[in-house]
Amino acid sequence: MMKAVIVDDEQLVAEQIDRMLVNAGVKVLGCCINPHEALGMAKALQPDVLFLDIEMPELSGLEIAKLVYADKLDMEVVFITAYNQYAIDAFRVNALDYLLKPVMEEDLMRSLERVTQRRQHRKAAVGTSSDGQRTVTAELFGKFALRLNEGLEPVRWVTSKCAELLAYMLLQPLEKEVSKWELVEALWPSQNSDKAGINLRSTVSRVNKTFRDCGLEITLTSVKNGYRLVLSNGAPAVDAMELESYVLEGVEPDSDNLSRVEQLIQRCSQPFLPEFDSAWCEPYRKQYRQYFLHLGKKLLLYYERIEAEPFKTLRLADLLADHEPYDESLREAAMKLHYRIGGSQRAAAYYEAYAELIHTELGASPSDTLAELLHSLID
Repeated sequence: MMKAVIVDDEQLVAEQIDRMLVNAGVKVLGCCINPHEALGMAKALQPDVLFLDIEMPELSGLEIAKLVYADKLDMEVVFITAYNQYAIDAFRVNALDYLLKPVMEEDLMRSLERVTQRRQHRKAAVGTSSDGQRTVTAELFGKFALRLNEGLEPVRWVTSKCAELLAYMLLQPLEKEVSKWELVEALWPSQNSDKAGINLRSTVSRVNKTFRDCGLEITLTSVKNGYRLVLSNGAPAVDAMELESYVLEGVEPDSDNLSRVEQLIQRCSQPFLPEFDSAWCEPYRKQYRQYFLHLGKKLLLYYERIEAEPFKTLRLADLLADHEPYDESLREAAMKLHYRIGGSQRAAAYYEAYAELIHTELGASPSDTLAELLHSLID
């Protein structure tokens, strides 16, 4: 039986989560409304999962999570928050998931499934996978990270250029030979060729040393005029590559893949390689933004088709609109959802906020189609 601890300074919210977890067959070891006591409770009770409210006085859930991971406590963290804006911060501290208030049963069940999967994987692969190989994942959305066996702490790089070089190579076709001139132009465009060449060789050497130190059978191998990323035990699982394959292969969200599509959309809603400011990143950022929006809109249509819970559907519509604020098909979907949730007054308020946004930023007005939709909802 899964064991959980709940930390939320709102007693009623903590009790609600408690009831939902118990109904889901989870053993709740304790509830805590004082954030300063949360870490001690987690250490003493050793739950499988810690449900943490983010917005708490004096000590936030994000700070508590950092302490949990710093102490290498063997538990997952799921955040509870009233604000979607914390999603990126949640994943930066490597939380397994985050739930928006009011917490919906289907969202909670999704998080519990992810906890189960992560725990089973960790037990089956402490240091290695079942066939003796280490599993490797690469995250290009959010801060770049290479993780071993879904470890909490990513691989540490000697310099930021080491991480950038690996990210660049991971985005190339599998084991493609990349010329040293292409790498120099991408990573050291302002340096003269001699100095840039020295930096490239030094960075390659440091990357390979990091691979060896971590016991990874990955190598940046020198070829005639450049380098190739050689992967002895198969390619790492890369979030960007998974998103791309879903889009290019025309995958449609359905009941079988829904959980994975939702996780992928949440993961890929984060900025793409935000810590790198090199010009080579920009075309990839545009490309993967389009992939994200394409798959996200498919998921939104699926939610509409199955008549998913309106708050959940609205969160997705708002998330997509954050990336494409002037897409009126998204605004239409969101306005209908606001009407379902709060009636004509709420729909009208949403329309006015959007009208003010595009007037301020574009000097424009909402389309006739959007205006007509509003009139049809409030008449």
